[in-house]
Amino acid sequence: MRKFFFALLAVLLFTGEAWCQQALKMGMVALEVIIQNYPRFQQVDEQLQREMTTYQKERKSWEADMDRLKAAIQKKEETLRAGQIFTDQKKIQLQQEIDSLTTDFSNRVSQKTSQEQEYFTKRRNELLAVVLEEVNEVIRQMGEERGYDLIFDASNGTVVYAREPDDLNDELLNRLKNK
Repeated sequence: MRKFFFALLAVLLFTGEAWCQQALKMGMVALEVIIQNYPRFQQVDEQLQREMTTYQKERKSWEADMDRLKAAIQKKEETLRAGQIFTDQKKIQLQQEIDSLTTDFSNRVSQKTSQEQEYFTKRRNELLAVVLEEVNEVIRQMGEERGYDLIFDASNGTVVYAREPDDLNDELLNRLKNK
């Protein structure tokens, strides 16, 4: 809400003389409320959950590979701990194999987790973008139909609609040339 008031103050300061000559018509929406109550946003969450469920089913074979790798690491660790008589060189070699497998396991898990997070973040953003475009289009229509100059999002103080301003460039250039 604090951001909203700063944005409002900035608008008031920059409109200066225009504020005195003509009232600025402003509106406010709370996109947080829209996101919580507009069914299309819930549909996005449901779609994402369905995709995650499908993805988790496909992930089973990868998890089986990881279980086999983990079992191989454990078997080598047990062999090393078993106290069998190994040469120092054989112990070092076995420990290096364990370290290598452990590093491989950690890297693969980390990579898979990162890929999944990246994919689902991207996918969620794709799904949300379609709904947000729809919401923004309706906000634009409301702004034009009702004659709003500005519409703010009360959730974060950003301007979500601004009436197309008059282009004063040509007039400014002409006045400057004639000065």
